[in-house]
Amino acid sequence: MGRIIHVEIVAEDHDRAAKFYREVFSWEVTPAPVPDGYLLAATGPGEGIDGAIMSSRYQSQPTIAWIEVDNLEATLAAARAAGGTPVGEIQELPGVGRLSYVRDTEGVLVGLRQRSSARPR
Repeated sequence: MGRIIHVEIVAEDHDRAAKFYREVFSWEVTPAPVPDGYLLAATGPGEGIDGAIMSSRYQSQPTIAWIEVDNLEATLAAARAAGGTPVGEIQELPGVGRLSYVRDTEGVLVGLRQRSSARPR
C-alpha cells in the first residue's frame, strides 16, 4: 500500500516561501545537502509528516505529495498501465532511497520513494 510520506511545496522564491512557513507555522526550515534550492521543513512533533520547500526550477506544480512504494519499477509500470506517465529518471539519494516522479491521469505530479533498505518484491 502506498502511504503519503512527504510533501514538497514548490515556490518561485523558495527562501521567501520558507520565511512564510517559519513565521506562520513555526516550521524549522534548513537547507538540504543537495540539491541547491531545496529546503527541508520539519513541521513539528506528533502526528503528521514533514516536507520540503523547493525552487520551481525543479518542478512547476505548486505542491507534490510523496508516496512510499515497495518496488519503484513495478509502481512505474503499474502507473503506465493505469494511464499515468513516468516523469524523469530514477535517482538514488544516499540514505534516503530511490526516487522518481509519475503524473496521474489528471496530470497531477506525484513523487515515489523506495527506501534504500527496501527490497523489490
